[in-house]
Amino acid sequence: MTWRKLRTLFAAGFAEMTEYRAEVMIWMLSSTLSLVMMLVWMAQASAAPGGQIRGYSPQEFAGYFLATWVMSQLLVVWVAFDLDFDIRQGTLSPKLLRPLDPLWLRYMDHLAGRIVRLPALLALAALFAWIAGARLTTDPAAYLTAFGLAFLGFNTRFLWEYCLGLLAFWTESSTSFQEVVWLVYAALGGMFAPLAFYPEWVQRVAVWTPFPYMLGLPSQLLAGKATLSDAGRGALVLALWLAVFWVLRLAVWRRGLRRYGAVGA
Repeated sequence: MTWRKLRTLFAAGFAEMTEYRAEVMIWMLSSTLSLVMMLVWMAQASAAPGGQIRGYSPQEFAGYFLATWVMSQLLVVWVAFDLDFDIRQGTLSPKLLRPLDPLWLRYMDHLAGRIVRLPALLALAALFAWIAGARLTTDPAAYLTAFGLAFLGFNTRFLWEYCLGLLAFWTESSTSFQEVVWLVYAALGGMFAPLAFYPEWVQRVAVWTPFPYMLGLPSQLLAGKATLSDAGRGALVLALWLAVFWVLRLAVWRRGLRRYGAVGA
């Protein structure tokens, strides 16, 4: 029965997302940070002695940052904004009457969004790779592993942003927390530069967080700069963080509901 409900929620989310195909394309094309960084690092590598920086040629920078752009599109999550609105406006109340945790409604919406944007995303990535002359791995296992890491990363990010959205039970706006965490995610995830380019103390801190394994590691796999054994360790770290955020989400949700009911929303 639960599986049937989830399928229904997914079908509804998919139908809604297909109505906004043009808007989804605009969202993808407006997220250009990785593409801008690609141009910056390609120019730096071209001007550097030997035509490379720390083992990255312009074509390898193109492959890495293009992969980062693809991964970041697969990891897009907006649940914190939805929860902030639902809690502050009281629209969460009717959702609590349904015989299913409201989390699954948001999750299926997001999952449908991945499916809708994937064909256009891959077509754009192929076009950009051709234009930039990006150097990417030809190992099929690397692609399967990278997308597997992206799926784990998406689930991890969904749960931590869900926790941030639930802070609206106690604050006037929880989205400010989301913006701060996004900066950390982008920096430690390798959106500005490969993690190996950062100071050693930053790298030592980053390896204890989920961020490098969500974005940077799958991008390095696609660029041929990481191995499958690296991916195995990254998957383990992401699985541990996924469990942590699941438990945290349950704790914050239960405490928040008691507060939500107390104010008569």
